[in-house]
Amino acid sequence: MKLWLNETDSIDIDDRQSLAKEIAPRSRSLDWMGIINFLPDPDPILRKLGQDMTVYKELLSDAHVWSCYQSRKSGTLSCEWEVAENAKGSIRANRRAFQAIRDMMDVLDVYQIITDMLEAPFFGMSPIEVIWESAGNQWLPERIEGKPPEWFIFDPENNLRFRSIDNMIEGEELPEYKFLLPRHHATYENPYGERALSRCFWPVVFKRGGFKFWAIFTEKYGMPWVVGKVPRSTNDTERGELLTNLASMVQDAVAVVNDDESVEIEEAGGKTASADIYEKLISASNREISKAILGQTLTTEIDKGGSFAATKEHMEVRADLVDQDKRMVCDKFNKLFAWITELNFGNAAPPVFKFYEAEDIQMERAERDKILGEGGVEFKKEYYHRVYNLEEGDFEVRGKAEGVRDKAEGVRDKAEGIRQKAEDEGQKGEFVEGDEEVTLVPDIIAERLLTEASMDDLIQPAETLLKKAKNLEEFQEGLLDLYGKMDEGKLGDLMQKAMTLADLSGRFEADAGH
Repeated sequence: MKLWLNETDSIDIDDRQSLAKEIAPRSRSLDWMGIINFLPDPDPILRKLGQDMTVYKELLSDAHVWSCYQSRKSGTLSCEWEVAENAKGSIRANRRAFQAIRDMMDVLDVYQIITDMLEAPFFGMSPIEVIWESAGNQWLPERIEGKPPEWFIFDPENNLRFRSIDNMIEGEELPEYKFLLPRHHATYENPYGERALSRCFWPVVFKRGGFKFWAIFTEKYGMPWVVGKVPRSTNDTERGELLTNLASMVQDAVAVVNDDESVEIEEAGGKTASADIYEKLISASNREISKAILGQTLTTEIDKGGSFAATKEHMEVRADLVDQDKRMVCDKFNKLFAWITELNFGNAAPPVFKFYEAEDIQMERAERDKILGEGGVEFKKEYYHRVYNLEEGDFEVRGKAEGVRDKAEGVRDKAEGIRQKAEDEGQKGEFVEGDEEVTLVPDIIAERLLTEASMDDLIQPAETLLKKAKNLEEFQEGLLDLYGKMDEGKLGDLMQKAMTLADLSGRFEADAGH
């Protein structure tokens, strides 16, 4: 029998139904796990120790493991979330589903639910039980709680089962709409998921051993040795009494000995290199823990020779793992929303759970936009709304020309007041025979504006820099740095006044031409 893939290509098959048939299930494989009715946890460490996942919970008592654990979780918990209405399907039905689910999320402890879901990267999976209640004519979750993963196993079909008192071996089958199951890199072979804490087990064991021997080493060589010298003929009883006195001397710093005995205090020197071995062992263990949980090291410890570029790259690695965690959380919330919509709003499209970061205004971007704006670039309102996360009705975009025009109008009004005052004082400009200029209003305005303008704050730093600069290139680079520290308000005011003065001068000259 031939199966045609297109007009020219085909494949030979004996049975068309074999395409939809599973050829390699567990029941037909040589794997002994397919013989029993549940899948044992394949974690190699747990199998060797004969323990369950509670052994990994004890690792969280280590300070460095806990720090990495919190850092990984905080990357997701620090983000804001929202429930967005689905654009597909019936708008009216979607609005009803969206309203019901949004009201439900306002009641539930969403922060705790996300925290429970984020246990999956550390323990492989995190079963989340949904306890429903009938609210009017709707079924909605009353509580959503994370349950210990060691209570659950999988059957040969990779279905989750609960190990109860009544069925402790094979576990109980679970009903639909009851358990959300966030998992970390779960596969057909290992439905229990990969555990970051599994990679931390041996580093923590060696680290604790290193601390133990380091403490013994410090106690042994960190304190001075008190040596008592006695005559060769001293018996064991007298030697024991002196040893007891020396032990008390270490604590009390006083001792009484016979005149034929002597006490010497010796420092244990030359042991620094030996002590460094334990410190290096602990540091190496911490680095392995950081890499297992965060994918890198520089976000929890500063290595020697670290650089800004390396730190930035390591932060990006951590961000990638956090993005994976956020996708896992979103997937499970969206599955919950699909359940609620299916049970209550059959023809509606379920809402969508999303994360977003409440970003502060980025100074580098703001400085760049400022420079571009001064160069003549005008950004649209949509740009500020998208990039700086500003609310639509909280701001208005004003062009550069409008801002300068408004400020110039204020200076012009002030100049008109000066002009009026000059006219009242009889200082209005006149022309005599021979076109000899007596006194013009622009001259008066210029003199007063320059008197009010203080150039010292702007010119003095540049003059100082010019004296210190060795060449023109150094002065140019320094001037760019200096410009960023200047008060642009004073410079802008001075430029606006000069522009206004030029405008008024042009008007006077035009009037004089008539």
